[in-house]
Amino acid sequence: MATSAHGRGDAGGTTTLVVSGKSPEDQQLLASAAFSLSLGERDSVEEIAVSLDAGAGAGAAFDAGAYMAALRVSRFGRWMLWSPRLTSTHDLVTRNFAKLPVGVVCVADVQFNGRGRSKNVWESPAGCLMFSFTSQMEDARKLPLMQYVACLAMTEAIKELCCAKGLPELEVKIKWPNDLYLKGLKVGGILCTSFYQPKVYNICTGIGLNVDNEKPTTCLNAALKELKANSPTLKREDILASFFNKFEVLFEIFSNEGFQALEEQYYNSWLHSGQKVVVQDGHEAQRSDSVVTIQGLTPAGYLYAIGEDGKSYELHPDGNRYPWLRLPHESNSTHLLRPSSSSSLLFPHRSRSAGGSTTRQDQPRAPMAEDDSVVSAQWLHEHLGQPDVKVLDASWYMPVENRDPWQEYQVAHIPAALFFDIDGIIDRTTDLPHMLPSGEAFAAAVSALDIKNHDKVVVYDGKGFFSAPRVWWMFRVYGHNKVWVLDGGLPQWRTSGFDLESGTPGDAILKTKAANSVVEMIYNGQLASATTFQTEFQPQLFWTLQKVKHNIAAKTHQVVDARSKGRFDGVAPEPREGVRSGHILGTKCVPFPEMFDDAPMLLPADEIRKKFEQAGLKL
Repeated sequence: MATSAHGRGDAGGTTTLVVSGKSPEDQQLLASAAFSLSLGERDSVEEIAVSLDAGAGAGAAFDAGAYMAALRVSRFGRWMLWSPRLTSTHDLVTRNFAKLPVGVVCVADVQFNGRGRSKNVWESPAGCLMFSFTSQMEDARKLPLMQYVACLAMTEAIKELCCAKGLPELEVKIKWPNDLYLKGLKVGGILCTSFYQPKVYNICTGIGLNVDNEKPTTCLNAALKELKANSPTLKREDILASFFNKFEVLFEIFSNEGFQALEEQYYNSWLHSGQKVVVQDGHEAQRSDSVVTIQGLTPAGYLYAIGEDGKSYELHPDGNRYPWLRLPHESNSTHLLRPSSSSSLLFPHRSRSAGGSTTRQDQPRAPMAEDDSVVSAQWLHEHLGQPDVKVLDASWYMPVENRDPWQEYQVAHIPAALFFDIDGIIDRTTDLPHMLPSGEAFAAAVSALDIKNHDKVVVYDGKGFFSAPRVWWMFRVYGHNKVWVLDGGLPQWRTSGFDLESGTPGDAILKTKAANSVVEMIYNGQLASATTFQTEFQPQLFWTLQKVKHNIAAKTHQVVDARSKGRFDGVAPEPREGVRSGHILGTKCVPFPEMFDDAPMLLPADEIRKKFEQAGLKL
């Protein structure tokens, strides 16, 4: 049987998803969810065809029956979506996480818009094992280590599979933090992303492994043939089943005992023990080099090294590129970027996927111009810690979402970020929510957060692009143009693999409470302490209700409604109780989610312009 559901995928055609389960009940559970899946606005397919027929694919179709027969698990991989050609397995499971059973896996023969670190796009042909699966975890401190568990599971799975089938052993090794190497060449890679919902983190893990393509580097079966000319080959179905059989065991240990219980196995499978590297610290003109020896991992998952002078080093990835982490056979020492606040080194290069095709790498925005509105995660990572760079977590959620932004801030936030309370830094003279505070109140609150007029302010939120622009606007209204929104927010920061802090230092708590308290004091007629931030009101950025009413007849300005089309048309209820739906006469509807890609990150200016023009706005 086959049916279809609305969605978008490969250029104007149909994306096929074949549903399989370890048991008939598993298959039926996944099938009921699969009919409502979506692929994303950026893709241009007319429909998704969902099939329960494992023979729906042609040619080199993935043998779901063989995979399920080899699977010995209770949690992971029991539900499978397979597609002969898909934009991105990772995007599909991420976008539809809430609709799918936890532990589901999505497999594609060909993937033409795959996910990589820092918005890299992978184009992978047939011959690779490409899959993404879901999991959940409550402890935020373990999230950075999840990719290491997945790496270890794959190396162990390949080793055990070769042994079970009587094949020559393939020594697949881990190149920190998330690559798989064979004979000194990359053969696979792993990407973990996560997002928070109340009390739990949803994790999506994507893996690409080159099984059959000998170019441009090597593949598993080519290596087997080199070891033994008439050797049988490994099949994708067997590798995937072996992976989940091993991963489920390791994940259980990791969840209950922590990564320490897996360290010995991990070190036996990685490339870096005793490796000497050169730490390059500082700007080009003032760079200092130190030779260090890698000892292992820190509890947070970074490289721990000892210098020749006995000094300890914690070495971080740069979030995207690792040409500096060369293998031992390439050089006697390795050039390693230690991204401290003073580091600003970039190593542009072209990467290739496990399947051998070229990846498209988007260049991050590097704005320091005040007329730009966003800054990239890469830019913030390179400048984090500089005394004039201040970071604010401005997360806020609709009441119906039942999420506590202050609690989530304490669980995980960008290092040194302070919490900006949108519910607290407001006009206290009205019952209307989130009205702009007076200039005096705003200046006092911002001063309490230790922000001065010469500071560069970067604002982010937990959804990616939701409440942070509101705080950006507040700064602009009061004349501070050195303010930017973090493009993609906390989700993009996580995706880039950058550090997170958990817990809340006493100083951060005091500053957040002080910012709220000083606003209340001012509206109660009390004098606040001396301010370090001065405001200059920009009336052109602020409209009152009276101005909006006047414009209905005058029509001197175009008015945009950024809510959903349903709320604009009055057919969908407002999330706030007691508020009527519908719209102001003469306004144009441009829903704000249409301004972003799936990350969500801001679309290029020309694409945004087209959306406004399509809505009938004159620019």
